[in-house]
Amino acid sequence: MGELITKPDANPILLAILNCLVCGIPAGYFMMGQQKKGIFGLIYVWILMPFMGIGWLMALVFAYDAYLLGQKLASGESVGESENGVDFLGMLPGFN
Repeated sequence: MGELITKPDANPILLAILNCLVCGIPAGYFMMGQQKKGIFGLIYVWILMPFMGIGWLMALVFAYDAYLLGQKLASGESVGESENGVDFLGMLPGFN
């Protein structure tokens, strides 16, 4: 699975906002330490944005994922570098 990330000071709401509102850049993943997911999330959002807003929908899904993972981190649990809060993200290349 890779390294485990532990950040008891993580703020789930801030992570979700960063993943959604910063021009489609999933900055919350970078703050959590999930750089690979952040890079692939950026690629998905920017490539899918011109297609009827699917990129923005993905940004919302990434925000929800960051919120769920942020809750785990805030409660003192560890998450893996590629762990997902939303199950279907594991089917996307770069998120598994």
